[in-house]
Amino acid sequence: MSEESRAQALNTEVARYVSQGWTVESASIGQAVLSRNKRIGWFWNTVLVFVTGGLWLIYVIYRALNRIKETMVVTVDAYGRVFTR
Repeated sequence: MSEESRAQALNTEVARYVSQGWTVESASIGQAVLSRNKRIGWFWNTVLVFVTGGLWLIYVIYRALNRIKETMVVTVDAYGRVFTR
């Protein structure tokens, strides 16, 4: 498979993940590194803030400031197969 075809397959797969909220950190001909911040469950945290009289807000602020970053590597091999890890 030509490098142009591999690049096109990679771009298609990366575009699919970008539409789901991922951002591209780096990209080359056969590989792209994507990342996103892990989401916070706002519904239950809001409920717990009200139930605990605001004490749970300390935890919510801590989680919002120290979000976990998810990273994914998307690669395309010489045969055009797309792999994510």
